[in-house]
Amino acid sequence: MKKKFFIGLFVFAAIGLFVFANIVLNKNVPKYEPQQNIKAPIEIPSNIIVQDFSTLSTTKKPSVIMFYVDWCTYCRKFMPVFGEISSQYKDKYNFIAINCDKPENLKYVEEYHIMAFPSLYMYDKEVNHKFSFNMAVTVSDKFFKEELDNYLKVRQKFNLNR
Repeated sequence: MKKKFFIGLFVFAAIGLFVFANIVLNKNVPKYEPQQNIKAPIEIPSNIIVQDFSTLSTTKKPSVIMFYVDWCTYCRKFMPVFGEISSQYKDKYNFIAINCDKPENLKYVEEYHIMAFPSLYMYDKEVNHKFSFNMAVTVSDKFFKEELDNYLKVRQKFNLNR
């Protein structure tokens, strides 16, 4: 019994010494600093419509809606991609950005059941249809473009691209 006690005590002391040495020797480890100021508003590219749902009822083009918040790191990373894709597809889609932190946008957050950021929706007035994109489109611009192209093919089959 004494042998097990001393082995346990030795192991405990060795772990304690290891932890203490790491704390003492690693004083110069740099602290984590966020790369972006998450309190600053996200810069919206100029070709994206900001908070204007009136385009949904006045155009025949489908609309891609991005729901975001300024404090979301993923939103900050994805917004430039969203802007780049919106410039490439501006003739085929409307691109709208909705800041979900603004009280006037709460009705849209509830209507679209937004629970994660960024959230992307497609709204097509021609068929009175809205659907959510898979979150994977926020990781890969290639996948996002494929989804947009596939939707255009479906619209073409129904003769909606005019």
